[in-house]
Amino acid sequence: MTKQQLEKTRWAKVFKKEDPINYNRALVYALDDPLYVSLYKNDELGEMVWAINVYNTEFWMNAKKTKKEAINLCKKMGWEIIK
Repeated sequence: MTKQQLEKTRWAKVFKKEDPINYNRALVYALDDPLYVSLYKNDELGEMVWAINVYNTEFWMNAKKTKKEAINLCKKMGWEIIK
């Protein structure tokens, strides 16, 4: 996926709106081919969610209410879940 294609995704648009400071960093990670991510349950946002982290970092690419939603986003974005 090119940077221009990535910027048109729903994920990128939402990320830019919710976290403009980290948006460019997220794009750099998302352009890795493949991007390795890990999933884990977390309540840091005040509710239990499934966080999608860049593997071996604490950088959140997203968080979803269910594991299934998190897995589906990873598949859609081409992110490889390794943990």
